[in-house]
Amino acid sequence: MHMYMKRIVALVAIWVSLGASSSALSQDAASDAVVIRDTISAPFGTVWSAMEESMAEMSCGKAQTNKITDPEDELGFYKGMYISDFCILATGEDTTRDHMEQYGKLPMIRGGIWITGRVQFKVNVREIGVRQTVLILRAELSGFEQFITNAVHFWTSNGVLERRMHEAILAKIAAKQNN
Repeated sequence: MHMYMKRIVALVAIWVSLGASSSALSQDAASDAVVIRDTISAPFGTVWSAMEESMAEMSCGKAQTNKITDPEDELGFYKGMYISDFCILATGEDTTRDHMEQYGKLPMIRGGIWITGRVQFKVNVREIGVRQTVLILRAELSGFEQFITNAVHFWTSNGVLERRMHEAILAKIAAKQNN
């Protein structure tokens, strides 16, 4: 009986260690999301307006969240959070999968038919000093699969859309500073 208890304890220890490593793997998988962090030599207002203009050019519609927090005292700094509406990137069962695969790996759904693909940008802008602003930009992809699950699925972006948006914002900031 004593030998069986040792085996059970060993099996439980292995099971617990496997459980711990699988949760670490899921955390690592979640951290694969591309996050662009950039400190920009421009005032908060310039960065914020360039970001809003770039989002409007992407045809994302009205933002779900567009919030600027005023400084609490005269030495404080501005910060803002912007979450775009869903920007449609692809529609139609013949082209959506191919189009969306250039931005990230779609969830594996055997026999699935994707009929829409979209992106949502999440941006934090924080003033850290005079003419020093931090921009944090991330994107989340999603699409509607009609045939098997009849549901919206979300997946991680590979960074292409984040880099494009970042470049558009920087170009607008440079244009504003040159005027």
